[in-house]
Amino acid sequence: MKDRNIGLWSTLACYILWGLLPLYWHVLEHLNPVFILGNRIIWSAVFTVGILLATKKFGDVKAVFRDKKKMRYMIPAAVTITINWGVYIWAVNSGHILDSSIGYYMNPLVVFAIGIALFHETSGVIDWVALGLATIGVLIATVAYGAFPWIAIVLALSFGLYGTLKKLAGVGGLTSIAVETLLLAPFALLFIAFSPVSHASIAALTPLTTVLLLLTGIVTATPLILFTFGVNHLPLTTVGFLQYASPTLQLLIGVLVFREVLTKDRIIAFAFIAVALVLYTIGMVQRARKNRLEA
Repeated sequence: MKDRNIGLWSTLACYILWGLLPLYWHVLEHLNPVFILGNRIIWSAVFTVGILLATKKFGDVKAVFRDKKKMRYMIPAAVTITINWGVYIWAVNSGHILDSSIGYYMNPLVVFAIGIALFHETSGVIDWVALGLATIGVLIATVAYGAFPWIAIVLALSFGLYGTLKKLAGVGGLTSIAVETLLLAPFALLFIAFSPVSHASIAALTPLTTVLLLLTGIVTATPLILFTFGVNHLPLTTVGFLQYASPTLQLLIGVLVFREVLTKDRIIAFAFIAVALVLYTIGMVQRARKNRLEA
C-alpha cells in the first residue's frame, strides 16, 4: 500500500509537471522555438547520460545502439518526439495552448486506434463509439476554425506514434531519452552553432533565460523518472485516469493565464472529446476487470 501511494503521487506529480510546462516555455517566448528545441535536446542528453553514468547504467545505452533491431524503431522514435516537442513549444509561444490541450486529450484515443490497427488489440462497442465521438469533435473543430486543427492532430499522432515505436523497440525510461537525444544532439548543435536565428536568440539571452535553457534537460527528464516509478506501482487503469490532469491544466492555463478565447464551437468540440474519453475510460476499466477475473 505504501508503494502504491508513492506511485500514485509520483504519477500525479508527473502529469502536473507536464501540465505546467506551458508556463515554463512561455518565459522563453522571445527566443526562436527551434533554438529552444535544440537546447532541450542537448541538455536532455547531458542530464540523462549523466544520471546513467552515475548509476553505472550507461551500458544499457551502448547495448541499444549496438542492437540493429531496436535502432530500427529508436531512430524514427527520436524523429517523432522531436516533431512533438517542436510543435508543442511553438504552439505554446504562439497562442495555441488550447489546441495543444485538445491534442493531448485525444492522445489516448489515438493510441487505442493504433493498438487496433497495428497490434490487433481487442475492443468493444463502447471503444468504437468513443472513437466516433472524438472524430466528430475534430470535425467540429475543423469547421469552427475554418481550417484543419493541425496542431492538435500532429501532437496527438506524434506522441501516439512515439509510444508505439518505443513499445516495439522495448526500450523505456531514461535509456530511451538518452538514446533519442544522443541521436539528435549533433543536429541540434549544428543548428545552434550556424543558424542565424540561433545567433539572434543567443544575443537576446538574459541570465534568467540562460538558466532556464540549461534546466530544460531536468525539466524533460524529471517527469519521465516520476512516471516510470509510478507506472510500475499502479494499475494501468489508475494511470489512465491520471493522464487527463495534464491537458486539463493546459486548458486552464490557456484560458485563465493567457486569456485564449474558449468559443462556443471550441466548447462543443471539447465536449465531444470529453464524452469520448469518459466512454474510453469506462471501456478500459471493464477490460482491466475482465482480465483480472480471467487471471
